[in-house]
Amino acid sequence: MSRVVRMAPLLLLALAMPAAAERLEDWLVRMDHAMSSMSYRGSLISLRSGRIDTLRVVHRAGEDGIRERIYTLDGPERELLRNRDRVRFVFSDRESLVVDKPFPSRLLPRIPIEAILGEESMYRVAAGGQERVAGRTARRIEILPRDEFRYGRSLSLDVETGMLLRSVLLDQSGRAVEMLSFVDIEIDASIDDEALRSALREPAGEVNYRDVEPGAGTVPTAGAPNWLPATLPPGFRLSSVGHTRDEQGRLVEHLLFSDGLACVSIWIEPAAGPPSLPTVESLGAVHVFLGQSEDLRVTVVGEVPPETVRLIGQRMRRAAAVDAREPLPEPTP
Repeated sequence: MSRVVRMAPLLLLALAMPAAAERLEDWLVRMDHAMSSMSYRGSLISLRSGRIDTLRVVHRAGEDGIRERIYTLDGPERELLRNRDRVRFVFSDRESLVVDKPFPSRLLPRIPIEAILGEESMYRVAAGGQERVAGRTARRIEILPRDEFRYGRSLSLDVETGMLLRSVLLDQSGRAVEMLSFVDIEIDASIDDEALRSALREPAGEVNYRDVEPGAGTVPTAGAPNWLPATLPPGFRLSSVGHTRDEQGRLVEHLLFSDGLACVSIWIEPAAGPPSLPTVESLGAVHVFLGQSEDLRVTVVGEVPPETVRLIGQRMRRAAAVDAREPLPEPTP
């Protein structure tokens, strides 16, 4: 039975429920419906690594799919233009960049309801209080991690429509790591094509394309990894495997792990120099593990705490004796 069919009764119930309803599952379903089917425009602030950015978003949902324009209101002029799966980044000082089927590319997070509420979920959902966001009454829903290897989220949902008005990424102690919050918003807005066009002039003929779908250099061995982490936090499962060739024709492997909400990408490739000590770098809530042995270089990237990328990347092993469909051993304390 498809996910759409399974969720249909829930969706009908959630859309019909009164604003004061308390079922957390219904709130999440209403939010998912609002974000995928409503058109809106507004201004929001983004807080990351102590930096505050102000953005304007114009989002239209229609029969032709999602079209969206996001542009900065302070700092260098930058724009993101979305037309369904194709995203175009436009800059005031250099050529634009087009990416097909990007991952991830959403400004506001999409919450996988079934994964969060499932019996094996590594998160628990709790009710928060009411608050005002962007001049509207909002209900706060907390998605809390069950261990220190993943972040939680505090979601503020518009009481009237279920629209996500504020998303805060939380560490295990409940401190804000990142925040995205509307300061004004018009929901169910009428948006024409002109509002979705870039205001920046671009140099003719200087558009770069990046297609993240498998290309000519891809080896079709999905589901057959050569490498796997020796230790992996509970709840993370192998989601996909891909292989490409570098400029010297050497094999590069990409692994994607997910716990249903958080994702971690791993790249394993031949070493390009002498061995070096492993390091972890940070960009807001995103952490990057870089490690290199005599013949192997490992890069782990994820919107997870630094301990998680370090645990996953510090020891890779050959996968010949490992069934990738089964969970890997939990880390030793």
